[in-house]
This record gives sequence, C-alpha cells and structure tokens, in this order.
Amino acid sequence: MKSHGLMRRVIAGMGANSFGVAITIGTQLASLPLFLSKWDTTTYGVWLMLSALPGYLSMADVGMVTAAGNRMTMAMGANDSKDANLVFHSAQVFMVLVCSLLALLVLPLIWWFPWFEAATTDLRLALIALCIGVLVAFFGGLSEQVFKATNRYALGTLLGNVTRLAEWCGWLVGLLLNGSFTAVAMGGLCFRLAGTVLCVALARGDSQGLTWGYRHASLSTVRALVRPAIAFMAFPMANALSFQGVTLLVGGLLGPSAVAMFNTYRTLARTVVQVTGLFSYALWPEFSRLFGQGAHQALQHLAWRSAWMSTVQAIVVSGSLFVLAPWVLRLWTHGLIPFDPVVLGILMAYAAIGGIWHVPKVLLMATNQHGALAIWSLIFGLVCVGLTALFGRSMQLPGVSSAMLVSEALIALTCSALAWRSLNDIRLHQGASA
Repeated sequence: MKSHGLMRRVIAGMGANSFGVAITIGTQLASLPLFLSKWDTTTYGVWLMLSALPGYLSMADVGMVTAAGNRMTMAMGANDSKDANLVFHSAQVFMVLVCSLLALLVLPLIWWFPWFEAATTDLRLALIALCIGVLVAFFGGLSEQVFKATNRYALGTLLGNVTRLAEWCGWLVGLLLNGSFTAVAMGGLCFRLAGTVLCVALARGDSQGLTWGYRHASLSTVRALVRPAIAFMAFPMANALSFQGVTLLVGGLLGPSAVAMFNTYRTLARTVVQVTGLFSYALWPEFSRLFGQGAHQALQHLAWRSAWMSTVQAIVVSGSLFVLAPWVLRLWTHGLIPFDPVVLGILMAYAAIGGIWHVPKVLLMATNQHGALAIWSLIFGLVCVGLTALFGRSMQLPGVSSAMLVSEALIALTCSALAWRSLNDIRLHQGASA
C-alpha cells in the first residue's frame, strides 16, 4: 500500500510539473500576438525589459525557502511537528525581515532614482508593482513548502502554477482595460495577491500541526539553514556560465548566425532534461521524507530505481528527438535552421547525460546535502566556458558542443559519486547507531 501511495504521489507531481511547463510554453507563445494587438513592438520591448528587472529580486531569499522546505519535510517524515514548526516559523521571520528590508531599499530607489529621461511615472509605478509581486511570491513559495511537507506536493505545485498563470492573465486584463504599463503590472499584482492568499488558506487545511506565525522562531535554526540556502544559489550561477556565457562566446567567436543555430539546437536538446526533470522533481518530497524517517533501505531503493528509470527515459527521448530533428527543425524554424547531424548528435548526447544525473542531483538537494555539488557545479561551469573558448576556435560549433558534452559528463560523474557516497554514509551511520 505504501508503494502504491508513493507512486500515486509521484505521478500526480509529474502531472503538476507538466502543467507548469505547459503554462511556461503557452504564455511565451501567446504573449507576443496578444500584447502586439494593443502595443507596438517598441512598447512591448520596453515591457519585456521592465518585467525582467524584478527577476533579480527572486534571489533575495538566498535559497532559504527551499532549504527550510527540505528540513520541514524531513521533520514531518519523522513525525516531529515541533521541529518542523521551529524551522517554518524561523523561515517566516527571515522572509518577513528580508522582504521588509528590500521594500524599504528598492521601492524608494525606483521612485526617486534619476533614471534616463524616458523613465515616466507610468514606468516607475509599473516597476514598483512588479517588485511587490516578487516579494509576495516569496510567501507563496513558503505555502508550497507546507504542501510539500504534508504529502501534498502535487496540489501545492499545481496551485503555484495556477497563481503564475493568474498573474499573466492579470497582465492581459490590465492591457485590455487601460493599456498602460502600470495597469498591466497592477493587474498582475492583484491576481498574484489573490492566488497567494488562496494558497496560504488551502495550505492551512490538513497542515498536520504546521502553523503560520513566529512564536517558535529561532536564530540558531536560521543559522543552520544559511549554509544549504546559500549553496542553492550556486546552481543558477553555474547555469549562467554554461548557458549565457557559452552563448556570448559563440557570438564572439563565430558570429550571430552561429548563435541562432547553436541556441536552436541546444533548446531542442534541453527538452530531454525538461522531460526527466518532470519525473525527478516529483521525487523531491519523497527523498526528503524518507531521509527524515531514517528509512535508508527505502531511500536507497527508490534512488536506484528512479535513477535507472531516468536513464532509460533520457536515452529514449534523446534518441527519438535526434531521429525527428530534421522534421522538427523544418517545421519549427520554417527551414531557416539546417540540420547538422554532428552538432545535434553531440548536443543530444550532452542532453542525455544531463537527464541521467538529474535524479542524483535532486536526491542531494532534497536532503540539503548539495553543498559540495554546488561548488563543483561552479567549477565545471567555468570549465565549460574555458573549453568552449579552446575548442570553438579550431572546431567551431562541433567544438562548442563537445565542450558542453565534456563538462556535463564531468559534473554527472561527480554528482553521482556524491549521491551514492551520501547514501552509503547514511547506511554506515545507521549501522553504527544500531
């Protein structure tokens, strides 16, 4: 019965994650024609830049929400609601302080800072509304951790994705009713607030002893969470090196046309990682829960079985995409991007490896044991950039693709070794305790 319950939760989590991917793709495709029905391309371009700026605030929680969610799930897995509340209340206090500090610093700066001449009141108000939306989203993230800790990961993820979709719909409402930047941003903020309030309210139901508040907050608990929280920040930094950094290098070495071809191929290849991510992220709360319970054998069994399933999945999807690539490229790019079997073949191998090590990566992150992996991710991100500069000059796009393949293989081997060493350490520790 337990295995059936776990399977149901994982399948439901995969469904919620798939819905999130569909929202991302759908809104990206629909935004252009919908916004251009009211604005010209210049105005829409300004909005894109404006809406991208608050994204930098999203790193302000320094991974605290995720690290706290892991600890909460582990504690609830061990039936220790007291420790879970200690962590949850501490995280709430931390986020209130961070959000208050950011609001006091950023919002007045937006209003009074001497921008360029075109920084109208409309632009300033819109940016303030967008920034407030990011701060509100932090508390939506906290409510999602409550769902994760109480065996309701799929529901929490679904509600988070619905809130994200609602915010985008709010933008469209503001666009249709008024059309100013402020109206668009305020429409999104109102819908974001409504969605967050709904998430918090539903998280309270069947919370299994988790409560909202600050009564049990502890400075020592916050300090214990800081290290894994900061480590979470290394992953987007590593991605920035291996994605944006490589893109810039390709542009500098080989020119804009090579960038267009390379990014198209890499986007197609990364579909493999996205598909395997739907599966591995659904396993996140299960890994945390089993770790908290001290159920080493069950955790090891789930990790091994999931890793093999992810490996098969990654190989099958990457192979299928490679076979379909000529047709996909012809349809997707209207024949503007040609099919190069060498470059795409190397990138598909790179993507398959990326999918294979996703489960070990999630295992480490779900148990707050990702510190070493975070450091190695940054190191191999730099290796990727260095190899791109080295191989790209002499081998051009095949060399760039090979650089990505080598760096991905290195981080995959490192991550797998760290994950299985972690499982072995738990087994030895439990054996000694027994």
